[in-house]
Amino acid sequence: MSTTRRSALIGLGGGAVALAGCARGSAGSAPNVVAAGQPAALLIWAVARDRLAGWPRRPSASALAALPALAARLPELGAPGGGGRAPDLDAIAALKPRLMIDYGDTDNEDRALGDRMRNRLEVDWRLIDGALTLIPEAIREAGGLLEADLTARPLADEAAGLLERWRRAPAGPTFYYARGADGLETGFRGALATEVLEGAGWTNVAEGSRDIGRVSPEQVAAWDPEALVTLDPAFVATARHNPIWRRRRNGQRRRLLLLPDSPFGWIDRPPSVNRLLGCAWLGDPGDSRMALASLTRRLYGMAPVEVALPRWIL
Repeated sequence: MSTTRRSALIGLGGGAVALAGCARGSAGSAPNVVAAGQPAALLIWAVARDRLAGWPRRPSASALAALPALAARLPELGAPGGGGRAPDLDAIAALKPRLMIDYGDTDNEDRALGDRMRNRLEVDWRLIDGALTLIPEAIREAGGLLEADLTARPLADEAAGLLERWRRAPAGPTFYYARGADGLETGFRGALATEVLEGAGWTNVAEGSRDIGRVSPEQVAAWDPEALVTLDPAFVATARHNPIWRRRRNGQRRRLLLLPDSPFGWIDRPPSVNRLLGCAWLGDPGDSRMALASLTRRLYGMAPVEVALPRWIL
């Protein structure tokens, strides 16, 4: 099973746009659908949140504060598909779920896992392809499974439009993705962690793997990226005035971008429909506020009072 689909990244962004409003899932349905992992939970939440029986991993307090009250009432069930706390299968079976949904890799190992869970729990298990470019199709498929076509169709159409703009985005800078407080863990070129940026024409300087790994400050300096991209405010505090991080070989000041993770990450964490927010911004960085407002309401059900936006740090 690939580790990339189950990875978690990202830190908190700054800047804000005031929002209000809510969206609703399928009406009058029982919470009888179990998510195999956090990516599936966000897909179900976006399409028919009243059907979600619980979280594979309980969201953080800040995330729950930005979501409708239902989010905090849901139990933590563990992740039958991996990538989280080990599930209590007896407790899940006691819920008598009608359906389990996994969302991510579709390789043979993931399919075999689905077969084992189906046999163990005696419940229908559906695996939906988690590819970023197939998010509109995933939303439509989930809408059919969850009897929530009226919610799924407009969200899928919106996703398709913004992904088209994301694909046509003008090329961005060369970048290094600084993960964690020290910035020395990164997503290498081709990793799921950096797919949202790379797909918009930004060039990842980190080479040598296709996953996530540790590097040295000397290696980052040798790559000499134009921009540092981070999801962690602690790294911003470390790097902001540090010439080792901010000064390029030609003497120019390296740019520093802080991306949001509220209530979930914009480029991963988890790798689910939340990545549409990063795509929407990258597709139109200067004029994406309305798109982000609409998308936030559809994905999460109730927008926070303020939604963090990406921020270039001086």
